[in-house]
Amino acid sequence: MAPEYLAHGQLTEKADVYSFGVLVLEIVTGRQNNRSKSTEYSDSIVILTWRHFQSGTAEELFDPNLASDDNNNVNKKDEILRVVHIGLLCTQENPSLRPTMSRALQMLTKKEENLARPSNPPFTDENTMELNDTVDNPFCPLNNATYSSEATMSHSSFYAR
Repeated sequence: MAPEYLAHGQLTEKADVYSFGVLVLEIVTGRQNNRSKSTEYSDSIVILTWRHFQSGTAEELFDPNLASDDNNNVNKKDEILRVVHIGLLCTQENPSLRPTMSRALQMLTKKEENLARPSNPPFTDENTMELNDTVDNPFCPLNNATYSSEATMSHSSFYAR
C-alpha cells in the first residue's frame, strides 16, 4: 500500500500508481510482496529491488521464467531491467515524483525513451517515515475535542412495487 494511504487514508491516483509499481515488481521477480518463509521481518519487494537496483545487481532478482536461452537474452535482460526501473519510479516515496498511470504505460511501450533516476522508495529510512503516532498531536482532527461525534445508525428498507 502507498505510504500516504497508510499514514492518512488518502486514496489518490498516485496511490494506485504505487500499487501498480508493486505489482510490476512482483511480476518481474516472481515473488509476492512481504512473503517470507521465516517468521522474522523481511524487506518488502520494493526495498529489496531498490537495493539491488542501486548496487547494479537487479538481474539477480529476475524470475528465471522470464529469461530464456535464446539469442535475444541480452535484449530481454535490458527490457526486464527497464520494467524494474519503471516499477521503482512508480513506488517512489514522494507521490508527486511518481508518474501518472498513463505516463507509466507510455514508458513501458516507448522503449527508446530515457527514464529518470528513481528516488528512494518509502520505508528505507526511519527518519522519512510518515507513520508517526498521532496520540499527542494537537493537529490531528481525532484528538481535537471540537471534532467529537456521536455514532448513529439508520435503517432503510426497500419493497418491490
